Amino acid sequence: MRPFNAVLSFLIVLLVPFANASETSKNVGILISSYGEKGRENLSYDLEELAQAYLVLHDNGVSIDLLSPKGGAVLVKNNKDQLPFIQRFKNETPALKQLANTLSSKEAIDKTYDAVLVIGGSGAMFDLSVDQATQTFLEKHVNSSKPIAAVCHGPAALVNIKKKDGSYFVANKKVNAFTNAEERAFGSDVIDDLPFLLEDKLKEHGATFVNNAPMLPYISVDGNLITAQNPGAVAQAAEVLLTKAGVDIKDRKPFKDEATLTLISKARSSGSYLIDLAVKSKPKMYDMNYMALYGFYAYGLAEDKASKLVELDIMQAIGRNFEHPVYLAKLISAEVEQGMKTKAKQNFEKFKDLYPDHEKMADLKGLFNEKAK
Repeated sequence: MRPFNAVLSFLIVLLVPFANASETSKNVGILISSYGEKGRENLSYDLEELAQAYLVLHDNGVSIDLLSPKGGAVLVKNNKDQLPFIQRFKNETPALKQLANTLSSKEAIDKTYDAVLVIGGSGAMFDLSVDQATQTFLEKHVNSSKPIAAVCHGPAALVNIKKKDGSYFVANKKVNAFTNAEERAFGSDVIDDLPFLLEDKLKEHGATFVNNAPMLPYISVDGNLITAQNPGAVAQAAEVLLTKAGVDIKDRKPFKDEATLTLISKARSSGSYLIDLAVKSKPKMYDMNYMALYGFYAYGLAEDKASKLVELDIMQAIGRNFEHPVYLAKLISAEVEQGMKTKAKQNFEKFKDLYPDHEKMADLKGLFNEKAK
């Protein structure tokens, strides 16, 4: 057996370096906006999207370059530093050092990447779609038929890209992005400044726009193009990109916001009881503030009665697991609007017991024609 063992040992020594090389040989360029600056942080790239995507790539052994139109240092926000994944991104990876010296789009033109990922944030609407070097870099990449992912506002970088035949790259492709409904609901501080609405521009240039309900994750895959609707879909979009680039994805624990919004998406189609089961069995896996944020806005964003009833059912399930006077007041108003008077009255009595002096009390009494004290 010794000769066999000796040969086996030799083969292991010979092959392991090649196996390790294949695992770490992929390189990905992450493109972010340079537009934001202090005082207008809302017009920059989305740091949470960047952090989640970066960590997925980093944890899968991928070499990462951070790219921006201008290059050099870019704005780094600190308003979400309490989030564990932001802390890990800033303190346990080279990301901060890279953000202090991003590679310019002009410099990136001559580099070759196995894949490119475009991060969102409103800033993408202002520079990624028009910066000449950025457009040249992206045209080179898409014409090489290598995978590209763009998340949230990130597809703005692709709306003007053309293929070798002169047609728009997004034409006749299924594309997902931050929707008009989401922009109007959550982008009120920037919408009047935007050069265009992303959903409209994608459709104008021939894309088939596909999407989920507002706030919920959705990923569209059309060939080597991966597009994601909002922050809740970013991490999985990065994984799809890596799969397209030939990387075997490692198992990971979902980010809390990702897990929360994925749960809600499943509950909308399979039943709101899933929320009760999940929150009771694995409470630490979900972010109840994100869940409540969804419940608070989704009913108002629903466009027809059937959709409103679905969202109200979800809102009620969240309300069984989350207590806040403003949320409960919103829930009561929705129940009254849908004619659920008994349920609304029960919740009103609960509100009076828990929050007798709250400023919403007068409005709620008006719903039930009670005299204000």
